[in-house]
Amino acid sequence: MHTKEQKILKFSMMLLFLALMIVYVVWYQVKGNAFKNMNQSENSWSDIQIISKSWSLMPTISSVETTNENEVAITTWTKNKTWNIVPVTISKLTTGTMNKNTSIKLLSGTSVYYGPIEVIEKLWIKYQYALADEKGIRYVYLGTPSYDFASIARALKGSLYTLATEQDIIQNKLFGNKVVFINLPEYKDKQVIMFIYLNDGIWMVQMEYSLYHKSKAYLKSLFID
Repeated sequence: MHTKEQKILKFSMMLLFLALMIVYVVWYQVKGNAFKNMNQSENSWSDIQIISKSWSLMPTISSVETTNENEVAITTWTKNKTWNIVPVTISKLTTGTMNKNTSIKLLSGTSVYYGPIEVIEKLWIKYQYALADEKGIRYVYLGTPSYDFASIARALKGSLYTLATEQDIIQNKLFGNKVVFINLPEYKDKQVIMFIYLNDGIWMVQMEYSLYHKSKAYLKSLFID
């Protein structure tokens, strides 16, 4: 009788063990699928989406126009600590960098400048190449864009002054078809920033304020003479 009870006990223990194994396997499959779905959901936040031109790192100057049809933005979605969705916008074409595929026309006494240009980044515009001379003057060739500099100046709490007639340009001892000055608060009485519309292109010239008046003839000799 004692042997029969031992057999029944062993059989019961085996059934209990099998039952626990079945429960564990089912639980593992359910939790595993849930964990997999959660990972897939987390990974979906890193999908990159192409959005329209209306997206910009500087929405205050979203009205700025450009002839570059490839100017779109890429937005990636991330989450902050409170799990709110936060858009992080990155420009598809890097603004403020040199286009290395453009042929460079050196002005007399200048060399190609490869360093960063703070003004270009502030104005949120693109350029073809940049030059610099021993006076510290920078000559940045923009090409033929169609920027609304008035809107840009307003967005940056600055002002705009334009010489649009031949008479005004000559009186100011300058040159070109049109000259546009952008005055930004942080550069007041420190830097002169002007855009010279010459032939079929636009040059941005940046120099120390103290050099401006005595450098007009020098500038004209570089571009005209």
